[in-house]
Amino acid sequence: MTETPETPQHWQPGTRRRKVKMQRAETTVIDGRPSTRMVPDEVWVTLPPRDWDEIIRRGVTAVAVVVTVLAAAGTTASVGGLLSHMLHPGVAYAVGVVFTSSWLACLGVEHIERVDAGRAQRARIGGWAALIISMGAVITYGHTLDLLPAGVVGSCLDLLAKGLWFLVMGLDAVELDAGVAHWVAEEEQHMAGRFLLGTRLARLNRRAVQMRAGGPEFEAAEAILAQASGHQAQQILSGPHPDPSGQPVPTPAQSAQQPAPVQQTAMPAPVQQPAPTSPAITQVASVPPVPSVAQQAPADTSGAASGQAPDPSAQQTQPPVPPVTPMGPSIAQTVRLVLSEDWGIDDENLVERVRQVHGDRPKLHDTVMTYRRKEVRKRKAS
Repeated sequence: MTETPETPQHWQPGTRRRKVKMQRAETTVIDGRPSTRMVPDEVWVTLPPRDWDEIIRRGVTAVAVVVTVLAAAGTTASVGGLLSHMLHPGVAYAVGVVFTSSWLACLGVEHIERVDAGRAQRARIGGWAALIISMGAVITYGHTLDLLPAGVVGSCLDLLAKGLWFLVMGLDAVELDAGVAHWVAEEEQHMAGRFLLGTRLARLNRRAVQMRAGGPEFEAAEAILAQASGHQAQQILSGPHPDPSGQPVPTPAQSAQQPAPVQQTAMPAPVQQPAPTSPAITQVASVPPVPSVAQQAPADTSGAASGQAPDPSAQQTQPPVPPVTPMGPSIAQTVRLVLSEDWGIDDENLVERVRQVHGDRPKLHDTVMTYRRKEVRKRKAS
């Protein structure tokens, strides 16, 4: 026995219908066991009424597209004929496409930026400027052929195309209230800020990964920068050191402005006051003090004892050079050393051995695994 459910179809007079092919279920029952299959069928479907507004919109858009294509062809031919006297014809006619494409692109940007009046105004001005230049090129070509009226008529093609697109895009233009437009602009700024921050962070993360996997050169650069920053902080915390001779050490700018020394009578040496101790120096007592200029180059006190002013040139010494600390092994060298000792070590113990030498770093496990794979490939190749 075959059972086919029938669906009643109601038809209202005055409406449009269309026959549609569908699949319906057909069930066959034999000995109490059903079997269902899908069979093709045709049913009548009621269609909604025609949307004449949408039909007209599509028609106007199609007309605008056709007019734009014809205007671009006419402008390209005119500009190509004008420039072919000094350029290759192929290049001249290719350049002619630029004139129509320029104002068309500005029109699209104006439509996108319709919420922000300031940015839309810039695109609108640029579009009209490109249109005027395009029309001027066509008129100039007609003038060169002594056909000025034809050039004027041909230049109106771009004007008609731009006018049609202006009307078509005006169908979707909605004049927003000032408050609503400001809210939309703020939301766009927030989203643009998040997107820009995300792209910057992604770029910085890629550079950080490249530096960590770059080998001993990048590690040497990090060690040099850390040493330089530590030496600068040490100089700031140590403060100025007095000269044992009792006279302040002049800077290079002050020594250039000082006049030549004059013979004077002996004056009693001023009492040297101890340098005040600041709280910052007490807190960083573990930082070794920077040697002063007097300790690096002993001052000539014979002149002060005899009553003569010391020579300023003798007090000008070179700034102290920070000691160069030898760098330790890189992560790649540590991985090779551990593998040479124990080739069968597992990944976790290998990462832990490297962490004991270099400390915990971001993505240390990935870096160690990369160097291990490189070492395995080297040994297989050898």
